[in-house]
Amino acid sequence: MSRLRNGLPLRVRLVALGVIGLLVGFAVGGGVLVLALHMSLRHSVDSAAEQTASDVVVLLEAGELPDPIPTGRDATVVQVFDADARYERGSLGADPLVPVLPVDMWQSALAGENVTVEGSRASLNGTLRVTAARAGDHTILVAVSEDELDAVPKLASGLAITFAALAAVVGVVLWWAVGWTLRPVEAARAKQREFVADAAHELRSPLANMRTELEVAARIGAQDELIDNLLSDVNRLSRITEDLLLLARLDDTDEPWRPAELDLVDLLRDTAADYSDARVDVDAALPEEPVLINADVDGIRRILINLVDNAVRHATSHVRLACASGGSSVSITVVDDGQGIPETDRLRVFDRFTRLDDSRDRDLGGTGLGLSIVARLVAAHRGEIHLADAEPHGLSVTVRLPR
Repeated sequence: MSRLRNGLPLRVRLVALGVIGLLVGFAVGGGVLVLALHMSLRHSVDSAAEQTASDVVVLLEAGELPDPIPTGRDATVVQVFDADARYERGSLGADPLVPVLPVDMWQSALAGENVTVEGSRASLNGTLRVTAARAGDHTILVAVSEDELDAVPKLASGLAITFAALAAVVGVVLWWAVGWTLRPVEAARAKQREFVADAAHELRSPLANMRTELEVAARIGAQDELIDNLLSDVNRLSRITEDLLLLARLDDTDEPWRPAELDLVDLLRDTAADYSDARVDVDAALPEEPVLINADVDGIRRILINLVDNAVRHATSHVRLACASGGSSVSITVVDDGQGIPETDRLRVFDRFTRLDDSRDRDLGGTGLGLSIVARLVAAHRGEIHLADAEPHGLSVTVRLPR
């Protein structure tokens, strides 16, 4: 059972649980309703029999009881017996030979117990509810048909059909509602599975390289470039691991970690200087006045470094940094003169492990996580990031952050 349950999709399990719970509720509620109706109708029949018996007692004691005895109710039988249990008189159609209640049950009936007997004792269909009363030395038996109780099984059948139809309708509605509710959950699970698969692939590649190089070295001896190659793969593993840990940390918060006042002019100037030996020129077009922002220093620095790393990898000859202040926000712009990114792919590049040119990015050292980290850091600072074409060619990335 556990294996079957685990094999069923979550949507099926939730809908099945809801429908089963609804059916159990319907069954309990319907059962209570049917039982209450049955008890109410039986009480009505008993009350009618007792009232008729009481009226007959009054008339008999007053010496005014007619023969035949009127009942005022269809399928009601009245029999009056003397002290020797001989039939004395009765209602129209009453059998003078067969009491509606066997003689050996008279005492319990006279003690106040209403008894159910077969209608055949009074030449009637169904069952009869019999009550007994005493008037002097006379015994009075009153039997009332329980035809009214036939409504109970009809009600039970009707409720069963109605509840089944309602359960089917609710099941359809639940199937749609649960599907709509679980859509983002299923999307997140699919994305998580894809992310785990991509992460495993990215980690496996440098490990496979290292293993191959070590196996070759074990067979033919270490080559001069072995240490450099191993260090390159180890550095790549370290970068991927650090990026994954940073993304995990970012997934647990929607706020900057340690907000403080920061001058973007100084940060961009220092960053450009750090890339003085990059394969392309990196310069900064900065205003003379400070551009201040209250933000997490490490987070903004990581945004800038990731954007510049990406620009340097894809630029043809030049990368330019800029910042500006406008009202309640500031902007950081990184422009390269590379091939740019097609407009249809500009949202996809922020997904984890996304590469538009897989082999080139791997060779140039990209982990496929840089722009994902940028997007999460910008979101944590309540900012926005926009990609656009640069003139005459290339990519322009603009990050807008509130002060």
